[in-house]
Amino acid sequence: MISQHSDGEWFLSTKPIESGTPELVKITPVSRTEAKIDTLDYGFYLNISKLSNDGDHLLYAFADTIQDVRKTYMRPYKNGELGEPTDFRAFTGLESLTYFMVDKDDNVYFYSYSKSPKGIYLVLKQKDGKYSEAKLLIPKRPDLVPFSPLLLDKSTMLMAMHGEDDQSTNGIYVSKKTDNTWAKPIKIEDMPYGWSLGFDSDGNLIYINAKTRRIERYSQNTIRKAIDKTI
Repeated sequence: MISQHSDGEWFLSTKPIESGTPELVKITPVSRTEAKIDTLDYGFYLNISKLSNDGDHLLYAFADTIQDVRKTYMRPYKNGELGEPTDFRAFTGLESLTYFMVDKDDNVYFYSYSKSPKGIYLVLKQKDGKYSEAKLLIPKRPDLVPFSPLLLDKSTMLMAMHGEDDQSTNGIYVSKKTDNTWAKPIKIEDMPYGWSLGFDSDGNLIYINAKTRRIERYSQNTIRKAIDKTI
């Protein structure tokens, strides 16, 4: 998973070849040819992390190998420093959330494999600081799993989708919201399959290409044109 802050810092959930231990890493550019690398956390399972769209919070998941449980933490991020963590699962009562997105109001969009039906859900941040009950937005279809959501605006959602038997359905999809209901996602044919959708420091769409494991980057104008061509 990848995220980039508007100030330029990168957050990566990665697995170094040398150690084989998953790590949550922060990379801070120093110059065009130099960067500072900090390991923020590590564990058996740590492949999901995401900065909020406004860069104020980091949400990440990992497996606690001592207690043998998976945990998800939300931490504030300000002036290049991470604040104290909140156990997000315990705080919200959610059993599972993965491939998440946090909008500017701290609402969390995520894929859940423990809820019925499986799919993309939303929990809303309330005035008292607590979160609402999870609401289903995009259900899993018989052979198509939606995950890694990203809002372009209040009525346009991009997401990755993969098939379980038919891999030809893998791709980046778009859904439009009308009358508070998200439409059935449609595949954008011009974009290769991947995940960890987000924005870079210039506001471009970025995500990890599933085949090359390199970063795909598209301007907002290019994405809008692709969506208009699709819908």
